[in-house]
Amino acid sequence: MLRISSGRALRRGLVASSALLAIASTPALAQSKDGEVEPAARPTTQPASTSALPDASAVPAADRFKRLDDLSLKGWDIPYPKVADTILADHGGVRDALADIGIGISPINTFNLQYDILQNDRGYRGPQLYNGQNVTRTNTTLSLTATYDLGMIGLKGGQLATSFSLVNNSFPAVNGPRKLRFGRLHYYQELADGRVDFKIGYIDNAQEFLGTNVGGSLATGNLGPQATIPFQLGLSYGGFSVPAFNLRVKMGKHFYNKAGIQRSLPPGGGPVENELNPGGFHFRVPGTGVLFINEVGYNRPSSAGTKSMWVRGGGIYNTTEFTAYNGSRRDNWGGFIAVDRQLSQIDGEKPFRGLYAGATVNYAPPQQNFYTQYYEARLYGIGLLQNRPFDLASLVTTYNKYSPAGLRVNTPEGQRNYPGTFAVIGSYAYRVRAGIYLQPGVGVTVHPIYSPRFKPALNGYLGLVTLF
Repeated sequence: MLRISSGRALRRGLVASSALLAIASTPALAQSKDGEVEPAARPTTQPASTSALPDASAVPAADRFKRLDDLSLKGWDIPYPKVADTILADHGGVRDALADIGIGISPINTFNLQYDILQNDRGYRGPQLYNGQNVTRTNTTLSLTATYDLGMIGLKGGQLATSFSLVNNSFPAVNGPRKLRFGRLHYYQELADGRVDFKIGYIDNAQEFLGTNVGGSLATGNLGPQATIPFQLGLSYGGFSVPAFNLRVKMGKHFYNKAGIQRSLPPGGGPVENELNPGGFHFRVPGTGVLFINEVGYNRPSSAGTKSMWVRGGGIYNTTEFTAYNGSRRDNWGGFIAVDRQLSQIDGEKPFRGLYAGATVNYAPPQQNFYTQYYEARLYGIGLLQNRPFDLASLVTTYNKYSPAGLRVNTPEGQRNYPGTFAVIGSYAYRVRAGIYLQPGVGVTVHPIYSPRFKPALNGYLGLVTLF
């Protein structure tokens, strides 16, 4: 186990270089029908997601779409979907009419299913404990984002943005509450010819930092990553925006530093936030403090003869008091580093096509976090098939290590447990047509829950993303 010296000064120092955050409720234990104690109650809540394209050049927008793309949501770590890659595009003239008055719209829908084909639960008949144990709809999200170009009133480079999201799933104990919430309401501004930008208001930071999606794509890169540590620490995410301020400074062509300060989500994440702040409009929520996050990165996109590379790292510090496993109350923190590198280019006209490799490491102290170490390795290809330039094939391996103290607290005396969970997931995201992505996959999860009763799970996956 990695040992980090204690001391508030060290933790604050880590934040000065970067910051990380997550929401995960610690698994507890439930009684099965046959009297054997089973882990159950507070499993990790996974963040909801929307979608974007894997590369800024993935679907080059025709000139007629430029003013519509200029109205898209700004400030993400990854590119936002191009209007050319939506179902509606400018058909019917609705987007054009709205653009005439400075308004942009972006409806997005995601749908995901998961099922453990082997059902290696040794006859367990208690409540569902993990995704796929039954046929599980892990995340169905319908969101509508609207923006307004403040250049229409003389504030060049400025944008107002808001969104509402309807999130539903068949297993809210793990995947978060079913809800209709306002998702964001913020002001974005570019300065110094785009070298500096900031965002202030109600913000969901999952796509502002970290770059957790395979290939930087939310349309095709959702299947595989299992990184819960940032959200366990209190970072805001889709459907759970909080008051925040983000500032990004670009240094040269590819280096950047992005810092954020936000009101933390409460310990327990989205479910607790939803109980205390059902509509999402409250500025303050009891039991929450201030979360700081900083990310330093080098992001070089692909171009003819130049392979892409994205390296980023940072840390999080949260003043919120979390309950440690020894009963004390303490602040929280974590760190992260990730790298993605293009290995080959197979198309001179579309340089983003090719094979990629990447890796991620996350850490949070085990005294107050159930998920304490996360390791991910990924190999993926964009447009590997000759006539399929926008498909994404991926193989992702992950390992989540549990806190030894958390396992001791949550495992009955005399019973064994597993120290972590290992998974391998392969998938292929097929671009059916503009704005429609279908992604089947298959994966093995060794120790789907820390109880030794459950053998490895063989999961089938199916995802559908539609961009309107």
